[in-house]
Amino acid sequence: MTLSEIIKILEAGGIESPRFDASVLIEHFEGKNRASQLAYPERDYVSKALADAVRRRADRQPLQYIIGKWDFMGHTFKVSPHCLIPRADTELLCSLVIEKLPQGGRFADLCTGSGCIAVSILLDRPDTCGVAVELYPETLSICRENAESLGVTDRLTTLCADVTLPCLEGEFDIIVSNPPYVTMDEMADISPEVAAEPSHALTDGGDGLSIIRKIMEIYPSRLKPGGILAIEFGWKQADAIMSIASSLKLNARIIRDIEGRDRLIEIMV
Repeated sequence: MTLSEIIKILEAGGIESPRFDASVLIEHFEGKNRASQLAYPERDYVSKALADAVRRRADRQPLQYIIGKWDFMGHTFKVSPHCLIPRADTELLCSLVIEKLPQGGRFADLCTGSGCIAVSILLDRPDTCGVAVELYPETLSICRENAESLGVTDRLTTLCADVTLPCLEGEFDIIVSNPPYVTMDEMADISPEVAAEPSHALTDGGDGLSIIRKIMEIYPSRLKPGGILAIEFGWKQADAIMSIASSLKLNARIIRDIEGRDRLIEIMV
């Protein structure tokens, strides 16, 4: 298959970015970067591994799972169907923690998944340490692999626990979470690629607020004076989340992303 033939196969499968995806697959499975692909556009790729990958992508399996990795905050993380795929939207949450962690600070990352948030914070702030909490052992093992491959295991404690129950010991400067917040109604309209991700990492099975509500109830008490609890949520959920904060008498504000959408709640104690 040539590059153009791969692009046509992906187009026929309904892939939104067939040229980009084709280039990524060729580079990963054939070792030919984009410059090489463009220099030799009629090169015939014959490996079975690439052919299988193209078929899987045309079947709408996530590109990230096919190549087994994805970039986040300038670092490459292992991903698998056991974890949510890192998204650029979540870099805002990371950047907030990196900016506001005090020198020598300690943080916790609830619902850590691949560990992309916790590990990225530690890479950018080598003076800090953290705790990464995840309910599912298979997912937590991916977090541990990423921490090891990126060299932060000495500063990251991993904990297999349910964040809807008190699970942290000691006090923290910042507690951060990107929990499941997609509503069941929204799940009905997700793409085949998103549907391939673990549903428990996407939704609470209801209004998308139950886990966020529990985090807001439990974890402000684990913050040091002046500490911050920061949570990512869906862009339509700001009013409901601020209502929860008000009912709990929390000092909170909404932070918008670069596109002007409500994205994070920052709770200060």
